[in-house]
Amino acid sequence: MQSTTMPIGVLNEQIIAADYLIGAKSAIKGCATALAEAATPEVRNILKQHLNDAIAFHEQISQYMVNKGYYHPTNVQEQLRLDIQAAQQMVQSAGH
Repeated sequence: MQSTTMPIGVLNEQIIAADYLIGAKSAIKGCATALAEAATPEVRNILKQHLNDAIAFHEQISQYMVNKGYYHPTNVQEQLRLDIQAAQQMVQSAGH
């Protein structure tokens, strides 16, 4: 496997973007769960808007990460390679 390293700034940006993506997924799950439990039409309408906003935010972050080359949702092998590379760099930078 070829060993190419990413600058730490890029790695930090990638980690921040991934954290936002995970947060967006969590918000989607939370909104969907709350929507299923909502007791009134008014609450359901508000939660639907929050759910739509969370989905739109997830799409924005996903597209940003794809455009930057940080995220490969349709290429599992490339995503795995990228994740392993990032993990190795984190370990190396922690050892220095």
